[in-house]
Order: sequence, then structure tokens, then C-alpha cells
Amino acid sequence: MTDTSDLRNRMGLWASLVKKETSEGLRQFARVACVNLATSTQPFGDSKSDKEPGERAVEVDISKVFYTPEPYGGFVNKMSEMAYKVYSAKGYGSRMGVGANEKTLAFTDRLNGYAASGNTKALKRMASNFNWQGIIDTIDPALHQQARSGARMRVSKKDNVGKMHLLIGGRKTALQSYIKTVQKKVGLTKAAWAVCADKIPVKRSSSSTRGIPQWVTRNMYRASGSIIDQSDDPSNPRISMSNMTPWASQCISPTQVTAALDIARNKFVAYMNIQIKKELRSQAKLKAAA
Repeated sequence: MTDTSDLRNRMGLWASLVKKETSEGLRQFARVACVNLATSTQPFGDSKSDKEPGERAVEVDISKVFYTPEPYGGFVNKMSEMAYKVYSAKGYGSRMGVGANEKTLAFTDRLNGYAASGNTKALKRMASNFNWQGIIDTIDPALHQQARSGARMRVSKKDNVGKMHLLIGGRKTALQSYIKTVQKKVGLTKAAWAVCADKIPVKRSSSSTRGIPQWVTRNMYRASGSIIDQSDDPSNPRISMSNMTPWASQCISPTQVTAALDIARNKFVAYMNIQIKKELRSQAKLKAAA
């Protein structure tokens, strides 16, 4: 648990010297704490490059659910394997003068041609002929959500084997568009701390979420955070901030929470020290002038 004794003592001195309420100082500290908590929540950091691991994770997850029939891609390769087994079972090469390898090569060339030209009708017909499951014309986000599981709501490749969906309509463009849409949600868990910061009633001239990047704050409208403001309690002034994201505990550990609060405390103590020194120097000058 974070030791707040030094903060409380310093805040009392600060409030008396700069003529502000202790509650106002506590609220300012809580806002700074929200910024540090957001930085310490996965994906860690606050720069544009820090969101990239999250975006990559999104792309990898979606690629375990949907794929497209690109020329010389996984769909074509898998279909060719299935075709070879069928041609071999029918005895091509043993009595028909054309081997299973030759038949499979011709089949693969034809399939690659359909994929390259975007002949969705032919692709769908060939996939259906081989009893290919999960053929879809458009991306259904519900299929992606159904494939997610666990505390982090990720897609398990092992659990999703045989459940992948072949996207015929729209193909790669549609898939990339969906990936980009979902990637915009990266930072959702961090955004809950921004919601908390925005709810703290601090007298300020700048944004309540100053210090939290835009790629995080853009998710505030769908994030959930709450505060309990008891900064006016004379015996135990305090503010509680809660990240209400269901998987928040998987994105920031208790140790990381403590570390973030310690950093925020040190920052705010340093801020108060500057104001205290400034006020003491001002008072000393007034006494000297008198």
C-alpha cells in the first residue's frame, strides 16, 4: 500500500501557504494519479509507438478467425491438399493416364486464377464442392466476438482450429477495413482512467485528461471508470478511482498500480515544493521590505 504520510503533511503546508483547500490539492493529485495509471496500463506507455503492440495483437487475433482466398495463399494450399487426397483416392495415375499430381497441379492453377481475378462465384462453388465449412460473403463481428475467450478476451488458435471463416465477398480489403476498425479500440482499458480523471472536480484551465494521448482518450465514450470523492472528509480526506473495464486486472497488476501512485505522489510533492519555496521567498522579501 502506498504511504501517503509525506503527501498529507506536505499538502497541509502547501494549502496553508498558497491559501488553497487541502481538498483541491488532493483532487489535483488524483488527476495526476489517473494519468500515471493510464500510462502503466497495457499497452504500456503514452506514445504512438506504444499502441503498436496492441494493434498487432488485434490483427493476429482476427487472422485466427477470418482469412481470404488470396492467390498462392493458405486457402489455395489447403484446397490443393484436399484435392490431391480426392484424386489419389480415385486412383488417378494407376489407370487413367493422368497422375494425381498432375490433376492437383491443374486444379491449383485454376484455383489461383479464380483467386487472382476475384471470381467469387467460382471460388464459392469449388469450396462448396469440397464441403468447405464457414464460407461467408461479409464479415460478421459477432463471429469474432464468439471466438474470444479468457480473462484477456483473446482468440486461442488451438481452440479455434476448424472454426475459421473464409471471407469470399470483399476479400482482403474488407478484412483490412475490419482490422482497422477494431484497432481503434486499442487503449480502451487505459481510457477508463481518463474517464476517472475527467470526473474529478478540479479547478483547471487545461484539459482534465492532459498527459493522456489522443489514441487513448478517443475511447472514453465507450470506457467505464468511476470515482468516489471524499476529499472534504476532515478526518480522512481521500479519492477512490476505479477502472470498471471487466479485464482491467489483467492489464495492470496491484504492484503496477502502487508504482504508478508512487510516481504520481512524487510528481505532486515536487510540484508543491516549488510552490512552497516560491511562497516562502515571497514572504521573506515582504518581511525584509518591512
